[in-house]
Amino acid sequence: MSLSLLTVLSIVSGFASALAWLYASCVKVSREKALEDRRRTAERAGTAPDLSGISFDGWEVRETLAAQAKWNSIGAVLAAIAVFSQALEQALTHS
Repeated sequence: MSLSLLTVLSIVSGFASALAWLYASCVKVSREKALEDRRRTAERAGTAPDLSGISFDGWEVRETLAAQAKWNSIGAVLAAIAVFSQALEQALTHS
């Protein structure tokens, strides 16, 4: 059995999508990491760092939600590539 390039792309994108969504479900940003990132960003911009925030069980809520959104977006794009590859493969083989 030979696999076409589109089939391989679909399989790889599907697995990568699942991994991105799995990671999004458990990624968390600690309060220390969030403050370090804010300080670094403020230093580059030459401004005072924003040290406010909401912490829940040691995890910074705003940065954790941002990280989860980023990985959910990556998962969605990879899933779209997988579906598009499957649809294109079907269209090309049945035309």
